[in-house]
Amino acid sequence: MSAMDVIKILLVEDQQLVREGLKGLLALHDDLQVVGEASDGAEALEWLAAAAAEVMPDVILSDMRMPRLDGLGLIRALAARALRVPVLLLTTFDDTAAFDEAVRAGAKGFLLKAISPDTLHQALRDVHAGGTALRPSLTTRMEAKGGERAFTAADQPDPLSPKELQVLRLVASGRSNTEIASLLGNSEGVIKNHCSAIFSKMGVRDRTQAVLRAIDLGWI
Repeated sequence: MSAMDVIKILLVEDQQLVREGLKGLLALHDDLQVVGEASDGAEALEWLAAAAAEVMPDVILSDMRMPRLDGLGLIRALAARALRVPVLLLTTFDDTAAFDEAVRAGAKGFLLKAISPDTLHQALRDVHAGGTALRPSLTTRMEAKGGERAFTAADQPDPLSPKELQVLRLVASGRSNTEIASLLGNSEGVIKNHCSAIFSKMGVRDRTQAVLRAIDLGWI
């Protein structure tokens, strides 16, 4: 495998024992390389500032809950600095609120730490390729909590047009309407209209529900 094929990873985890364990797991794969480590989001930002001239990671693998600056804060800080490095969050807790927060913040991945090493490997590959890995086990429970979704697993939404599906996938990647408009060469008003049509066809109320529903359907 050539050096170009290797995915460079910045590992952010406050518990040293967990961080060392993750490093060991990632080292088992020839296409993964940990190029930096940090104990929280603030230290990760310092590492990025110092390393920018030499090496930038392809993916940041970060714990969700950390002191000083947590995973969500790190994502927002990266966006404020225009650093477009995708972040895959790991969490110990099966928490729907945390999942919603991660989707809104723009996490490209959100996984429970109880996943298998193979699942983590594939998730890193997916995120590096521009996709998402938003598949915690908790999403399957949401239908059981009355009123949280406007649909059931049996519902089949109206099909989306290719453009609507493109917009939906960009929404799932955490981009704003303004960013999507810029990427697709449309006005923000056109993108808002596409989002309204997507929500109507899918029978959902907002962006978070649309992403959750798209995950259920295997669209993202």
